[in-house]
Amino acid sequence: MPDSISALLPALGALCGGALALLVFSVGFWTARDAAARTRDRALRLLSVLLVLVLPGIGSVIYLLLRPRETLSDRYEREMVEEILAREISLAALARRQKAPVVTSSAGGQTTGVD
Repeated sequence: MPDSISALLPALGALCGGALALLVFSVGFWTARDAAARTRDRALRLLSVLLVLVLPGIGSVIYLLLRPRETLSDRYEREMVEEILAREISLAALARRQKAPVVTSSAGGQTTGVD
């Protein structure tokens, strides 16, 4: 019986090592995709992936703590909303100065009602 168990140990070790390598590779791939969604800087993306691959456990935690809060698409959307709101505020202020009502079109743009 002990001979059969000792014969299975290398196979079990290889299986566990393969699973661990697959897990580390998967976390590295996720980090690469997440970093690409959050920054345009290639050096920072490469450094993030290397950090996660070289220090598999703690590297992931460090990356999660240091990564940018929002993705590039979230930042772009927020900036667009801020720009639209600023434009609406300035149009409303212009309409108040001209004593004209503000008319909002269904397409999202605004006109001041003054031709």
